[in-house]
Amino acid sequence: MAVIVTGASGFIGGAIARALATRDETVYALGRRDPEIPGVNFQAWDITEPADGAVKTLAKKTTVVFHCAGISKVNADDDELYAVKVTGTRNVLDAFPKARVVHISSTTVYSSIVHHADLWEEAGPKDPNDFHDAYSRTHALAEQLVTRIRPDAAILRPAAIYGPGESMLMPYLSRAAKNGVLRLPGGGRQKITLTHIDNLVRAAIACVDVPSASGPFNIGDPTPYKLKDAVSTHFARMEYEPVVIEGIAKDRALFAAKLGLKIKTFFNRGNRTELFLVEYLQFDRTYNLTRQQRVLGISTTQFLLPSRFQ
Repeated sequence: MAVIVTGASGFIGGAIARALATRDETVYALGRRDPEIPGVNFQAWDITEPADGAVKTLAKKTTVVFHCAGISKVNADDDELYAVKVTGTRNVLDAFPKARVVHISSTTVYSSIVHHADLWEEAGPKDPNDFHDAYSRTHALAEQLVTRIRPDAAILRPAAIYGPGESMLMPYLSRAAKNGVLRLPGGGRQKITLTHIDNLVRAAIACVDVPSASGPFNIGDPTPYKLKDAVSTHFARMEYEPVVIEGIAKDRALFAAKLGLKIKTFFNRGNRTELFLVEYLQFDRTYNLTRQQRVLGISTTQFLLPSRFQ
């Protein structure tokens, strides 16, 4: 029998595929390019297209599908995001009608413009029409598809992910530092749940070991961090240049990000990542992890504790 990972050439899918390869599993990576992971077989498939004969044959012996394929770039074209995240998800569900499905989603399915204080899973997904960015909207649409077609699926909603190989949050903050100073909205006093990649992998594997687990699960490090403390600790661990964290008014940070996007778009260099992250980091982002602990039965690790507390 086989275990499938879509998007194994990416950060999340690759981490899950590598972990599965250490178990007594026959693992296949499905995607556009071979991730070349030792112990993982490869089957080419562009999920924006219906499954071909080779994939359908593979489906007959597949027990579990980890659907990790997506586009990590917030700045991707809206049509591209929809094709991969929504059409692609539908094609995966159609191709593997009998396999257990573990769908990797995100806490971006909750409203992006309010504080998130210990949110339970039933707070999302919000109506896709309420999102003004296609990245969050397509995550919500994909979840709706999975819930409607495969109500027995497990849906994992990690908070902002960090760890070796991550290319969005922490690397962006490192680049945003100027002359040794990093200005964060509100001085970085926001409380925020973060998810180390190892904790997400642990949750994903638990979905194999607990086959009755279904529905959405918030996934994160056990206790929320204060943003500035998490950033300082992570920078030190990664041996980034040390920074002094200063505050910038939230409305000023948002205005600067919107203005910067307009200017860059004028010169055909528009990138929505900065605006997305500024909006994300303006608010508390904490999530209730009870289902992670009680249903999946896992204990996650607080990776960003300062060394003096370890």
